[in-house]
Amino acid sequence: MINGINTSLSGLLAASTRANTAANNIVNAYNTSTPAGGDTSTAAIHTSRAYVPQKVVNSSQKHGGVIATKVSVNPSSLSVYSPGDPVSNGQGFVDIPNVDPAVEFSELIKAKHAYKANATVLRTLYETQDAALDILK
Repeated sequence: MINGINTSLSGLLAASTRANTAANNIVNAYNTSTPAGGDTSTAAIHTSRAYVPQKVVNSSQKHGGVIATKVSVNPSSLSVYSPGDPVSNGQGFVDIPNVDPAVEFSELIKAKHAYKANATVLRTLYETQDAALDILK
């Protein structure tokens, strides 16, 4: 029973990590930064830091359950032509995070279903334990 609870709780935490990571990527998908080696002489550029998108990799634990680990996406940014952007370099390029919003929304959906499944397992374990205790009465 305890192993089932631990496994489901680790699944809930992994789903939560996946959802938070996808949400961060979505929120920062269109943040621009100066391409590497670009001019960084203005104050606006000094405050513009490149967002490094992340993805979640799940791995099994020795005694059951899962651990969610965040890893950086490689390559972390893509250069796009945007001469009007205040952080564009001399050629008019800016870097944007290598984030595909459609992929991130699918990650949110996967996280939702994983969370729901693990919560259902916890509920079932509770009901089984409750029924076993009723038998003992």
